[in-house]
Amino acid sequence: MNIICAYPVNVDAVCNIRSEEISALIPSNMKIELKESIGSREDLLSSLLFCMQQGSGAEILIQSPEVARQIEESFSWQFRLGGNAGIMANVLAVLGARPVLNAPALGAKLAGMLHTGVRVPAFSTAEPGLSRGETKANLERDQDLETEMVHFVFQFKKGDLVASGQSKITAPSDNRFIATYDPVNTRLLSSRHFDFYCLENIREIDGALLSGFHLAPLKEYQEIFPQKIAQIKSWKDKNPQIFIHAEMGSFQSPEIMQSLLLLLPQIPVDSLGLNEDELAAAEGSTPGSLPVRWQETMQAAKRLRESLGLFRVAVHTRDYILSVMLPGMITAAIELSALQSGVDTAAALAATGYVIGEPPEVENLVGLEAKEEFCRNGATASGRGAFLQTGDTIISLMPSLLAKKPKITVGLGDTATAAIFFRELTAINKI
Repeated sequence: MNIICAYPVNVDAVCNIRSEEISALIPSNMKIELKESIGSREDLLSSLLFCMQQGSGAEILIQSPEVARQIEESFSWQFRLGGNAGIMANVLAVLGARPVLNAPALGAKLAGMLHTGVRVPAFSTAEPGLSRGETKANLERDQDLETEMVHFVFQFKKGDLVASGQSKITAPSDNRFIATYDPVNTRLLSSRHFDFYCLENIREIDGALLSGFHLAPLKEYQEIFPQKIAQIKSWKDKNPQIFIHAEMGSFQSPEIMQSLLLLLPQIPVDSLGLNEDELAAAEGSTPGSLPVRWQETMQAAKRLRESLGLFRVAVHTRDYILSVMLPGMITAAIELSALQSGVDTAAALAATGYVIGEPPEVENLVGLEAKEEFCRNGATASGRGAFLQTGDTIISLMPSLLAKKPKITVGLGDTATAAIFFRELTAINKI
């Protein structure tokens, strides 16, 4: 099963929050707020503390390489594979798919993090299947190679405490804050080898996982989006059977997301994924302004699917994953199985650090209560989840699993998305 993964892949520099390290850097009387962009280390700390205070996640762009260097020098880091497309490609390779990854800034460190089953088109028009070792051996021959892109990821856990002046901030839940300086991925650049391979071999491709649109800067998205939409549409035009899922993210501005959502039906995209904050932004509401119950999430997902004319919309939250889709390509039973696979794979990664690790057995209490109430409203329980077919819509809900002492909090949504997509595409192609 051949799957395109585009666009962003990078190295993640991960910092596990240590209260003493953060507290020592906080200037007196610093205002805690989520900045639109990061122009200084103080902007970074202000945004990080805001996310810790709220227990929320965010990804914000760094304004200059000088600020990025200052941030890099201020903290201790561990390095791992990052970027939505890169993470999803690795997960798909572990599950047995044949992912084709766009990697225009591929250096030795990044290449060494890719699963050997991930194929990076380069140096040959006949076969993109460079193994990790072959990639390293050929790096200097790639004309497109640029400096590796590094994203700074600050992981915090429930109960982590940071002193800010006279007050103390305690994180109410696990999450992460990401600061990014990345002129390659923010422009959604693709290598010429990737572009050529996809066009020449698109009839052999079964699906495409698209992401990274949220990285586009406010001043450039109107130039970037039409180019990428045209590229993706060219794939769909040459292979109408390709199943395409677009994953959203934390956009710099709601207007950027609205612009993208208007373009997606032009491809057309089949499936859309987003979290509850992104769903609120898609509806024109302020993310996190009000507590959202599963019923409101379900209704908003239904409205979004209908307004865009998509086959499927999925919303992944900390407590559950909910999908709304049309009948036909995927049965309710298969969709629930796919959602459970996504929950299990992400929970295993969080608990053990490995995609194929043993997932925890404890179900999220809020998600479990949502499932039980869903069943009281007419849904049918099936395994750990439940589904309801009403009119021309199938609604599926799967509670999350709890990793009490998570080893990883970054990339869990991408991991779940990739595992779900793999199960859905397998069923669609009846492989």
